[in-house]
Amino acid sequence: MKLQTELDLRSGGLSHVEMEPGKSPDGATVRQHARRGPGSLRIADLGYFNVPVFAEMVKAKEHFLSRLQFGTGVLLPDGTPVELLRWLKQQPGGAFLDCPIWLGLKDRLPCRLIAWRVPPEQANCRRQKLRAEMKRKHGKEPSAERMAWCDWAILVTSVPPKLLTPKEITVLYRARWQIELLFKRWKSQGLVAALTGSTDLRTMVSIWSRLIACLVQHWLLVATAWGNARISWHKVGTTIREFANRIAASLQNATDFPVLMNDLTKIIAKTCTRNTRKKPGTFELLNEPELLDFRLT
Repeated sequence: MKLQTELDLRSGGLSHVEMEPGKSPDGATVRQHARRGPGSLRIADLGYFNVPVFAEMVKAKEHFLSRLQFGTGVLLPDGTPVELLRWLKQQPGGAFLDCPIWLGLKDRLPCRLIAWRVPPEQANCRRQKLRAEMKRKHGKEPSAERMAWCDWAILVTSVPPKLLTPKEITVLYRARWQIELLFKRWKSQGLVAALTGSTDLRTMVSIWSRLIACLVQHWLLVATAWGNARISWHKVGTTIREFANRIAASLQNATDFPVLMNDLTKIIAKTCTRNTRKKPGTFELLNEPELLDFRLT
């Protein structure tokens, strides 16, 4: 199974959690066509890349932000198709490239392309991962063009320049990693992926109960610490789990729960600070995108 999960970066709320068959591709989920309201911004990985879906979103006055899928046709504003990598190499270096394009040779969806060349060590790491994945899935080496694609970070978005700068776009796409960290906490702390039980029924009871516990843990995290750039979400999860018995007991008495939340908030603020880092974290960057320090080549 897989859990289609949508995280609201502003509030921390889980706007949607739905169980789907594990072999169903992300691009085929019904959530592809869900409407989120005018002015909203959907940030998703390549599994959800779909130009017709992006066109639906633009028509509904919604915005998208995604990496560009390898092999997708790109046209210049005058309608001229381009060989993207060759064209990118011809552009001035040392900064973000931000230009209007038409996305898709048939769909021709107007949007922005933001690109920059990544440092050599990062590009080489990407190539190693790509080769390993291609051998594992298809038993062959990736093409030379696909390997060259690893030299670039390429994003496409419908958000106009007057709303978001290239650096702000980059910070927002980096923030997409929060959904991966959410799943990591659910697996490592909540053990939702551990299929235990002597029968299918007991296994499913175990999965559902652990998932419910993870949701409660996330709600408490949002209520006590969401948006605090100094806090480690992993440490918060550990602290909440240590409060499990008190949480369960407080639900029997309406006056006990506010006291519990007050105690939990104080302990989290005191004991769950993030380890010292040289670089700013996600919420520091969301609050001040200029802190982003990419070494552009």
